[in-house]
Amino acid sequence: MRVLFTLGVYQEDRPERWAAKHSVFFALANSLTKLGHEIFFYCNKKSVKSRFVTSKYKYYFEGEDIFSEILLKNNIQCVVVWGGRTDADYKLRRSCPENIKLIYAEAGWFPQAGTCYFSEFGTNANAQFLKEGLQDHHFNAASFARARRKVLGASIGYFRCLKLPNFYDVKKFDSTKPIFLPLQDEGDTNIVLSSPVKSMALFISKFAEQYPQVSFIARPHPRASYSSLPAHDNVTYQSSAVDPYTDFDHYGGVIGINSTMLLQYALLGLPVAGVGKGVATGSGAYFDLEYDQLPRQLDDIVYDVHSSAKFFDYMLRNKQLAVRNLMNTRYVSKSYLMGMFK
Repeated sequence: MRVLFTLGVYQEDRPERWAAKHSVFFALANSLTKLGHEIFFYCNKKSVKSRFVTSKYKYYFEGEDIFSEILLKNNIQCVVVWGGRTDADYKLRRSCPENIKLIYAEAGWFPQAGTCYFSEFGTNANAQFLKEGLQDHHFNAASFARARRKVLGASIGYFRCLKLPNFYDVKKFDSTKPIFLPLQDEGDTNIVLSSPVKSMALFISKFAEQYPQVSFIARPHPRASYSSLPAHDNVTYQSSAVDPYTDFDHYGGVIGINSTMLLQYALLGLPVAGVGKGVATGSGAYFDLEYDQLPRQLDDIVYDVHSSAKFFDYMLRNKQLAVRNLMNTRYVSKSYLMGMFK
């Protein structure tokens, strides 16, 4: 297969952000080459890292080369896009003939740094994991327990893992304890495209005012800049400099907006409710909360975790890939990527 990796194409807002993804595509390109594929790159010049621009692969650059001509001249059969949900990405997609396969890449979850995943449907809210293997995934409780312990041990420490809540308990919110509200970056693509609420100030106020007897702890996103956040008697703010998992076992539940952090807290074993559409929507990973039809009491939020366990087992042992292993041909050949690049 003749594969074209793209980075930052048509991006006008800080295209240098895509440079961090160059290492992911370069690593995978190495394995695909060894597996018999022919690799090309088409990039915004600000979206590459110079050490990866080598004669090993043919590089084309936006402004110097025309996308449609590159596709035709090189008989490209597959185009790989990071993210795939911005206006620039949609422009790129529309430029691809129907006979060209599109594959999308995005950062993983446990943790985001150093992990990634690929999809033929899209990323974040556009992903369709049930069609991508989740529906037929064989859940293995012992393997899931080992994978969960490994991931959580790296994030909170192996000693604290000994005191984790039982993952298989029925999840029920407990409003006698503080409810944690991890906030999002209002400029994040998931908020702009897939959230019913765009303002974190309104998000906080809605819960604070609807449930005045409940105590909330709101945590600003570390990379976000808010014009203002409201003051409520039942809301305290946690500094983004504090370890977000310091008091996780003291929370009666977690409510957020299609955030990766929701997945992390659900994996810890806490009851979690999510607003907006994300990768976990409809999967049973946590409770899907209707923002315009909130329950009378937060304690009414109850859900079973059997489907949640299967979802996280699939994410940990199948869908999420370690970036450092993408240069390992055997690792790639045993993953679901082999079914995509064919």
